[in-house]
Amino acid sequence: MHDSSKISTGRTQILQTLSDTLFDVLIIGGGIHGAALARQAAATGLKVALLERDDYASATSSRSSKMAHGGLRYLEMGDFQQVFEGIKARENLFAQYLHLVKPHRFLIPIPAGAWFQKLKLTIGLTLYDLMVKNPERKHRWIPRSKLDFEGFSANRTDLAGCFSYTDGILSDCRLVLETIHSAKLHGAQCLNYAEVLSVSDSVADIVSIHCKDTCAGKEFESKARLVVNCAGPWAPFISHSSLQAGRWQARYSQGTHLLFSKAWNGPALFLPMEGKARYYFVWPHFAGTMVGTTEREVETLERDPQPEPGEIDEILARLKKDLPDSGLDENSLHYAFAGVRTLPLREAAKETGRLSRKHIWTHENGLLTLLGGKLTTADWTASEGLQLIYSILGLSSPPPVSETVGAQGTRADFEAQVKDFGLTEAQCERVWTRYGAQALNVVALPEDAKQLGKFAVVGELRYALEVEQATSLEDVMRRRLELEYMPGCGKSALPQVIEWLQQASNAERVATELNGYQKRLEVLFASMNKESPLTAAATELSAGPPVLGQ
Repeated sequence: MHDSSKISTGRTQILQTLSDTLFDVLIIGGGIHGAALARQAAATGLKVALLERDDYASATSSRSSKMAHGGLRYLEMGDFQQVFEGIKARENLFAQYLHLVKPHRFLIPIPAGAWFQKLKLTIGLTLYDLMVKNPERKHRWIPRSKLDFEGFSANRTDLAGCFSYTDGILSDCRLVLETIHSAKLHGAQCLNYAEVLSVSDSVADIVSIHCKDTCAGKEFESKARLVVNCAGPWAPFISHSSLQAGRWQARYSQGTHLLFSKAWNGPALFLPMEGKARYYFVWPHFAGTMVGTTEREVETLERDPQPEPGEIDEILARLKKDLPDSGLDENSLHYAFAGVRTLPLREAAKETGRLSRKHIWTHENGLLTLLGGKLTTADWTASEGLQLIYSILGLSSPPPVSETVGAQGTRADFEAQVKDFGLTEAQCERVWTRYGAQALNVVALPEDAKQLGKFAVVGELRYALEVEQATSLEDVMRRRLELEYMPGCGKSALPQVIEWLQQASNAERVATELNGYQKRLEVLFASMNKESPLTAAATELSAGPPVLGQ
């Protein structure tokens, strides 16, 4: 069993360092952009701190479409620069994160007689291919007579055919957590549940940051030569002296995604939404099939946005019309989530669906702020931020960013290490595709290979608590192990997870967390007109397993 003292000791040491050190850069926000910038800045030798108010990737960065894509829809807006940057960034992700980011084929159906739409997409996809070196990833036209995919066969007389092209599928949570881990290995001091209460003006080239460790309820001060605001949707509200300074020129749109228990084995689909100048996707997910997204402008930011019943109904209605025999319906629907996109407001008259997510950097008196940005291009955006940091600090151009440090090894090395541990083929596949070379640390001992519920292994839970700074039930189930996405929301693993969390903190705190966790899922499943998988077992789970040692 794990040593829970490692968790509290590690957090205490980080808090001490945050209070005692003058950092070159302190980053606010532990989403993909803050993580990428922390990794790059620390890798060049700067003293870096990163503070996240909630958990890493708890907002937009864990509520994306789980795709690495060039932004095909931006071609219609004439935003060619964003598309080219997106494609090159996607190709870099394929190369750097072989275990996490996988190329996948996508289909775009073209209605019979829609010659102008076909022409536009021919031009757009040809442009899309310009940055693609691998010929297997370039687009091709498939006439109706050659169609042989689920829902799209030669019998579809309403279609002229389909375009086929390549984009990527990834785990957004794992990408953020792996980037944070790399930043820490390069020397960055990273802490979740550390809320920034205020940022002072720069005095003698030093900025003071007043913070609160929300786990212990204690406040502390940090100092840095430059503060970088990567707070995602909340970035417009952070300024000097106060975090209630008001909102800049930004608007927000909420997108909802649905998960279905039926597996999707063919190419992903890129489908036009009739009557709207946008598209939705159908693509494979480790929990089945994912479908999304909607586009709804929101005026008020919530820390845990929930899907609206109307958004869920909209997607189900589209599926019923476009893929009536797919089995993607209310019966196979088992989960949903919503995320908020930040849209820098360059043209106030545009609808949110027409606004670009192209980012903006601004600097004022020791506070550098990022507004907008996309997950796929986060490393590119961070590289721009790093150049600005060096310029503001009066340094020469940053040196090349060194490679990620840490565990080294191949899948063959991992399989050799665990060959006598009793892992199934499915468990080996899960661990390697989630952790890559870090899998050697995740399942390092025979006890790490013990089963955790239906899908995971105990080593993943140990690693989440001891290495990835998970502190709560939701941290573990939703973002570290991602079991909440599975049919049943990972209910089979809950007793073991609760037992470990009791050892790491205390039974009373875990019982409170479990109650809140159950209520959140009840609200979510009510929006889907379903009963939460945890409702039937609520009494048993609330009691929890015996505390270790009793």
